[in-house]
Amino acid sequence: MVAALVVVLVAIEPTGWDLSVYREGALTLLREPEALYGPFVGPVNSPGLPFTYPTFAAILFLPMAFFPYWVSVTLTMAASITLTFFVAKDLATRVAGKWPALNSVLTPLTLTSLMLMSAPFRDTVWFGQINILILGACYLTFVRYKSLMPFVIAVGICAGIKLTPIAFLILPFAMRKWRAMFVGIATFIGTQLVGLIFQTQNTLDYWLDVVQDPSRVGNVGYIDNVSLQGLLERLNAPSLVWLILALGVGLSFVALLWKLYGHQKPVVLLGIASACPLLVSPVSWSHHWVWLPVITFAWVVVALELKPVLRRTMFGALALSYLILSIGSKQIVAFAGYFPDGELPAWCYVLPAVPVLTQILCLVIALANTKRIVNSKPVSAPTLS
Repeated sequence: MVAALVVVLVAIEPTGWDLSVYREGALTLLREPEALYGPFVGPVNSPGLPFTYPTFAAILFLPMAFFPYWVSVTLTMAASITLTFFVAKDLATRVAGKWPALNSVLTPLTLTSLMLMSAPFRDTVWFGQINILILGACYLTFVRYKSLMPFVIAVGICAGIKLTPIAFLILPFAMRKWRAMFVGIATFIGTQLVGLIFQTQNTLDYWLDVVQDPSRVGNVGYIDNVSLQGLLERLNAPSLVWLILALGVGLSFVALLWKLYGHQKPVVLLGIASACPLLVSPVSWSHHWVWLPVITFAWVVVALELKPVLRRTMFGALALSYLILSIGSKQIVAFAGYFPDGELPAWCYVLPAVPVLTQILCLVIALANTKRIVNSKPVSAPTLS
């Protein structure tokens, strides 16, 4: 398994496209700050992509501007692999605790290897993305501390860099941890105030213009967009449909987490909550799905409380979803002889729809069976891990 991982990592030859956007955004702040939200940052076609993040992110990335590019890539890769190991170690321990028979099979090193070989982790490393860094910051602060404060502060800072983690604050809300929820919100607002103080015009431009244009991050209907809006865009549904469904899905997650609190371990609630931003965000590229192992673990634990037919339904859907996301829709389409960036036959778009529909299916089944789930052995509320 480790040998296979080494082969995959060596074969990756990271382009660091996204990391170069972060770095060029920081360089733009130093050289020509008024161009931060122009058509693209940096030289033409290097990377030739726009900066789509809050101004606070560009400020935070400033240290990258003072190091050679290869140093930034190396440090980001090393940090991503290290954090993957620590997340895998904790998750493997939980799996072994619930299913002791898997203790000798699913070791921390084995799970680390499986995670890094899957498309979300592999692409994150390949693009030089920070998804794994966000996963590590949020997951580890949640499971290692009894207090929610480190977690909500991590969430607030991460949301200041990429907005979607702000949805994790539905978790302290569902857990009735009001102070923690407000600290998380305040932390996020604080990040934006930093941007407003040091880069006033750019911060205003971001919130009044850039954030309203999801097309800046790419084609919303692209096969690699594994989100509710990506699915609806490929069906040519009106944007109002997405707004209504996204609101309904978000509120359904809140309702489920609210009911399950005290009846499932907090890490299960975290796994369920982490599916919410991936679904309701306008764009969730497949490499954003690094939360997939945590999400799957959570739904499996919930499914064990259900009737056999529902349990098997969830297991089957989760297995298919995990397989598609682990291989990657782009890779499956390319293997079938199609160019992912070109015109594709209709069946290709079923691939990214499966994970989205699987999460909604699991959500609906869990909501419809909350009485059965909450009648299981209660979990001590003060314990977070």
